[in-house]
Amino acid sequence: MEPAPAPASGAMPSLKLSTVALIGIAGIGAALLASIYGYILIALVGLSNQLWWMGLVSAIFAAAFLGLYAASGDRTIVRPLAGAFFLLSAGSFYGSVITAPEDGLRFLWFVVLSILVVIVLVAIFVMARQGEADAARRAQRRVTP
Repeated sequence: MEPAPAPASGAMPSLKLSTVALIGIAGIGAALLASIYGYILIALVGLSNQLWWMGLVSAIFAAAFLGLYAASGDRTIVRPLAGAFFLLSAGSFYGSVITAPEDGLRFLWFVVLSILVVIVLVAIFVMARQGEADAARRAQRRVTP
């Protein structure tokens, strides 16, 4: 038996150009998201108005990340981002309904929003169940050595 190789020196490993470019793209995306939410919080007047716009923007980002997930199948980053923006969107819309001036339609808005949230949650459940069925089917195809 040969001895194990000596541990590498304490120097930091060099990053590939693609990794640096990906980090740069993620940084620019984070700065863009922060600037959009900062603009909403600073420029708009009224808490209900701010929450409504944050909910709308979050819903758009959630849909975009869901589309990106569908195109790439990346479960590590994109899927949790879609879920996080969906939660931010639903919370902002509920907050907007709660803080809005009473106009007699508050209950209707709660019902409509709750129906939309339930539809999204059922869709997530169905997609997860289909993903588990696909994984089980693929596991049966593998030949163990």
